[in-house]
Amino acid sequence: METEEVRLLFVVLPAILGLATVAYIGFRVAATWPGFFRALRGWIVVAMVVALALYWIGELFAWIDSSAVEEWKPKGDLGFVVLAAWLAVCMSALGTEYRNLNPANEFKVWFRKHPFNMVSLWGLIGLAGVGLTLAADQYGPKEYDTLWLILPAAIYLAASAAIVLIEHLRRSTGKHTASLRGRGPPKMAPLAISWVLIPTVVLMLGVLGELESFLGEFNPYSWILVVLLGVLARAISKTRFIAMVIDPGLEGVRREGFREYDIPRGAYLVHDEKSDAAFALFSDLTSLPLRPDAIIPGIEVSASDTLLYLIPQGLIITREFPDKVRQKHNLQVTPIIWLTESPGERRIAPTSLSMLTDTIIRFMETNPNSIVFLEGIEYICTFNDFKKVLRFLDALNEAAWVTKARLILTVNPKAFEIRNLALLERDRTVIRGSAGVEDLKVESRIATAPSGPSE
Repeated sequence: METEEVRLLFVVLPAILGLATVAYIGFRVAATWPGFFRALRGWIVVAMVVALALYWIGELFAWIDSSAVEEWKPKGDLGFVVLAAWLAVCMSALGTEYRNLNPANEFKVWFRKHPFNMVSLWGLIGLAGVGLTLAADQYGPKEYDTLWLILPAAIYLAASAAIVLIEHLRRSTGKHTASLRGRGPPKMAPLAISWVLIPTVVLMLGVLGELESFLGEFNPYSWILVVLLGVLARAISKTRFIAMVIDPGLEGVRREGFREYDIPRGAYLVHDEKSDAAFALFSDLTSLPLRPDAIIPGIEVSASDTLLYLIPQGLIITREFPDKVRQKHNLQVTPIIWLTESPGERRIAPTSLSMLTDTIIRFMETNPNSIVFLEGIEYICTFNDFKKVLRFLDALNEAAWVTKARLILTVNPKAFEIRNLALLERDRTVIRGSAGVEDLKVESRIATAPSGPSE
C-alpha cells in the first residue's frame, strides 16, 4: 500500500469516525439538557469527550504535515494522557469517596469548604507531571530524551489506573453497594475500563509507537481508540450520570407494639392536604416491626426475601425542611431529599426532574422492597409543565412495579383541576384522607400463624 493510503486508513478515517462518535455523544447529551449538566459526572464526561475530539483534530492537523504540529504533538498527546487519567480518578471518586456530591451545585458548596481533597490534589499532581514532562523535554539529557519525556505521564497513568481499580473493587464489595438480592447500582465497569484504556493506548501505541516507530505506518492505535470510544459511548447511554446516590438507612425500633399490616407493592396517591396521615403511614412501615407470628410470603423460598419483607428501607422527597420532618415524624436515619432551589447536600431543585427521576429509580433498583414517599407535587408543578410532571410520575410508577417497591404520593386535591387530578389518579391506588389510610391498613392486615394447641 502507498504511504498516503496507509495514513488515510490508519489516521484520517478513524479520526473522522471518532469525531462522528463524539458528535453522537454530544447529541445524546443535548437530549438531556439541562439536567445532564446539573450533575458533576456530566461535566466530567463532557471534558473527556472534548479532550478526545481535540485529540483527533490534532491527528488530522498532523496529517497535513504541519511542522509545528508534528513538533508539539507528542507533548500534546502526553498532556491528553494526564488529563484523561485525572478525569478517570474524578469519576471513580464520585462513585465512592464523594458518592453523595454528584449534583454540581452541591459540589461547589462543598469544594469551597474543602479545597484540598482527593480530586484537587490528584489534579495538582497531574499538573506537576506535565511540568516535569516539559522540563525534561527542554533540559533533560538528550540520550534519554524519550524516557524522560514519557516517564512522568506513565507513572501518573499507572497510579491513576491503580486508584480506579481499587475504588471500583471497594464499590463492588462495599456494604452499601450490593443489596441482599445481589443487585447493586448500574454497572460502571465498562466505563471505568474503557476510560483508563484510552490514555493507556495513546501512551503505549500513540506516543511510544510514533517515537520508536516499532509499528511503522500500520500502527492501529487510532482504530483501537475508536472502539474504546464506542464502548465509552455505550456506557454513557446506559449509566445514570445525573442521579444522586442515596445510601439507605434502616430505622431502629423505637416504639412499643408491632405492625399488623403491610401494604401491597405498587403506587399510591393519598389525598391529604397536610400530608400528616401519609407521613404517619410511611413512618409505621419503616420503623415498626411486623408481628412475630405474621405469615411472611416467600419464607420458604428465600431467607433474604423474608428479611427484605420484614425490614423495608425508605426514602423521603419533600418540600418541608428535613429536620422538621425528622422531629415531627420520629425518623432518624431515613434519607430525605429536600425539594428546594437553594444548593446544599441532598437537595434537588424542583426543575431538575431528570435528576430526581434517576435518583428515585436508582434507589428503588438497589433497594428491593423499598418505600418511597414523595410530597410536594404541587410545588413541582409550579416549576414544570403538568404533562412533564405526569411523565415523571408515570416513570416512577413503572419503576415501582418492576422493582416491587411501594411508591406513596401525597397531594392536596384542592390544588388541581378536576381533569389533572383524574390524570394523577390514573394507574394508582387512590387513598382519600386519613380515613382512607385507616381503611388501607385494615385491608392490608397480614395473616398470623395459628397458635399452638392449648394444654
